[in-house]
Amino acid sequence: MSRGLYIHVPFCARACPYCDFDFVVGRAPDLDGYLEGLSREADQRGEEAASGRRFATVYVGGGTPSSLGAAGLSALMRWIERRFPGAGGDEITVEVNPEHADMRLLGALAAAGVGRISMGIQTFEDAGLRELGRAHSGAEAAVGLQTARTQGLRVSSDLIVGWRGQTPTSLRDDVARAIDGGAEHVSVYALTIEERSAWPKLVRRGLRVLPDDDHQAELLVVAEEALTAAGFTHYEVASYALGGAQARHNMLYWTWQEYLGLGPSGSSARYARDGSVRRRTNARGLAAWAAGAPPEEVALGPVEAAIEGLWVGLRRLTGLEVEDFLARFPAVDRGWIERRSASQRARGNLEWAEQGRLLRVVAGRWLWHDSIGADLLG
Repeated sequence: MSRGLYIHVPFCARACPYCDFDFVVGRAPDLDGYLEGLSREADQRGEEAASGRRFATVYVGGGTPSSLGAAGLSALMRWIERRFPGAGGDEITVEVNPEHADMRLLGALAAAGVGRISMGIQTFEDAGLRELGRAHSGAEAAVGLQTARTQGLRVSSDLIVGWRGQTPTSLRDDVARAIDGGAEHVSVYALTIEERSAWPKLVRRGLRVLPDDDHQAELLVVAEEALTAAGFTHYEVASYALGGAQARHNMLYWTWQEYLGLGPSGSSARYARDGSVRRRTNARGLAAWAAGAPPEEVALGPVEAAIEGLWVGLRRLTGLEVEDFLARFPAVDRGWIERRSASQRARGNLEWAEQGRLLRVVAGRWLWHDSIGADLLG
């Protein structure tokens, strides 16, 4: 069984107006205090975080991990290696903002054994970056991609669709520039506005507009066409990759593997033999987490977990492997899958493939994944 380790770095230099992730801004990161907090949490997690457990992948997310700088990230990577020797043997990924992606920082990551960075480009259009409240320019993003290549780092890049003024032509240019820059993996997300973010307040002041669903759907299709034409496989609802460049850590989530999350808002999942799952989400907010605020814990029984697992597994557009699903969730059988998916198969959204070995979303129906999920979960 593969396991993943997620470390949440809750520091950002500025708040993007659409973002509702867990972060603090406006001061230099307290690296020593943060590392002490990670150590306390790992001690408290006991066997779950025991150094003898193998974590195949490591993902350092945020927030903005690269706001720690080269020295801070090096210290964090040393902490991970001391606490979890050998963790990340399959892959270590660190999120990096383009404005931080210089030779010193990326070289430090490569020297620490990091193999992949996830770069939040969002767009190369400077007007779009201003609309999204980003700190970097399109030129900085292009340089960051090139620098990562010189350091031998595999690059995932994120793009956002649906901001005001974005056109199919500008999106195709974003895709082309990401590919030309060496990105082997591209995630494409629709601009989603959370109520707790700053965006709704800006809308009320006339400084932003809410994204248009139809416009976003059009652009998501444009992105898919451009990426698949360039040889990328659309392997997950929001994810595209060249051969062998799939995000290994994220694959753990979509194939029902265990993961340990440390830091504010860090999420964890542990499965029992009967398929039931216990989920834990750490307290939100650096101060609350550091003070030992209790996490939120949820237990799903064997059938409840299978229902959730069916929806999550179908994020992989290559298909949910039925044999693996039933091995993880032994409380259900193939007949249960047949019954649970019947209405969506009748609507032409799901289909059996490879003589029933796979259940998958029908080609071109991935835009309906949310409604498919609502039906499966209902």
